[in-house]
Amino acid sequence: MLDAPLLELRDLGRRFGAVRALAGVDLTAARGQVHALTGANGAGKSTLMNLLAGVYPPSSGEIRIDGRAMQFNSPLAAREAGINTVYQELTVLP
Repeated sequence: MLDAPLLELRDLGRRFGAVRALAGVDLTAARGQVHALTGANGAGKSTLMNLLAGVYPPSSGEIRIDGRAMQFNSPLAAREAGINTVYQELTVLP
């Protein structure tokens, strides 16, 4: 869909058992936009990125790319859709 945002997160949520890690996350990003995700420890930043990167499936809501609902069953599936994650962990570098 040409007029659709490149990325849309709609009412995205994730539960781990009884713990609600994310609830009701909405984000829209157009091509060429840069967004920063900031927040306190435990705010859900890593969980959100892991949902987008296919590490975890969302418990609720949807991820849309170019107007199409997507379900990533693995990080490979997310990469094939053009989503890559660069982690800040310094332990991966000598």
